[in-house]
Amino acid sequence: MLAETKELLIAKHGFSPEIQQLYIDTNLSRFANEELTDTVERVGRQPLRKLSRHERFIGPAAELAELGLPTHALERAISAAFRFDVPGDDESVELARLLSTLATAELVTTVTGIDPSHPLFARLLAAVS
Repeated sequence: MLAETKELLIAKHGFSPEIQQLYIDTNLSRFANEELTDTVERVGRQPLRKLSRHERFIGPAAELAELGLPTHALERAISAAFRFDVPGDDESVELARLLSTLATAELVTTVTGIDPSHPLFARLLAAVS
């Protein structure tokens, strides 16, 4: 995901690839710090917000798709986010309800705000299926 979003930032804002890689390396070293633990449950909560059109998964994936750039890692993360299932998280409960009641195309549009004409749409259908 970091490599894909790096390419987006370079394409969109003309950032230096070297500077972007330093930023990634810095973040990866923070993630490796065992003193800074974080739970999957805390990171994953509020999946409906995180899967909305202009948030951390769909926003960059949509822009990358519009530029014809790869979104494979983001698609895997999106797939995982759609399956986030924590009964104590209201959005997780609502997402589970939507998954069980809506057809896949309607689910993708409802949750992500991406319509069938968008170049990311088919990839999202595959990620959710």
